[in-house]
Amino acid sequence: MNSYVSLKDATAEIVVLRSRFISYLYHIESEEQASAILADLRKKHYDATHVCYAYVADVQGNVSKSSDDGEPSSTAGAPILSAINGGSYRQVLIAVVRYFGGTKLGVGGLVKTYTDSANAVINIAEKITYTLSDVYSAQADYNTYSKISNAVLRGGGKITDVEYYDKVRFSVIYPEDKSIIELINLTGGKIDFINQGKRYEIY
Repeated sequence: MNSYVSLKDATAEIVVLRSRFISYLYHIESEEQASAILADLRKKHYDATHVCYAYVADVQGNVSKSSDDGEPSSTAGAPILSAINGGSYRQVLIAVVRYFGGTKLGVGGLVKTYTDSANAVINIAEKITYTLSDVYSAQADYNTYSKISNAVLRGGGKITDVEYYDKVRFSVIYPEDKSIIELINLTGGKIDFINQGKRYEIY
């Protein structure tokens, strides 16, 4: 997978027949993080009727879970998960906290409302694109580093982990589809760019 889309944290609320549905969206990177967030939400909303949720915790979309938390089966967690998967979002947790308003919504009404709640928070959340990238470590004198830094920025890459000693030590991060050859040519082959592997990065 060359890239995937996640979402930044956001909150939304809708009211249906006096029931409040508060949607919380979180960017997550593990199931353990999702569990910790849900535990905190349950403490914060200790008096809520339900805290229903769904998440996709990994990049590939293989690690997912949903919960109806006492609502009729498949009326809450599954619709939330469908909203996440409908946008092919990854590493996202959505929890919908319900405060019951006194009127039952029925199975169809619940499915619609939890779908609407999930979509409400998705629609206001900022999208984040993660791109599979190559990471290189290098070191250079100060003048050469300045040239490399400018070339990397022009080429759509990033410089990170900069340390200033007698020479500058740094990392170059390039999207997987871009070549390091330009930098090698720029420095006349005198700088070693050591491949440290791949990771997903935001540009």
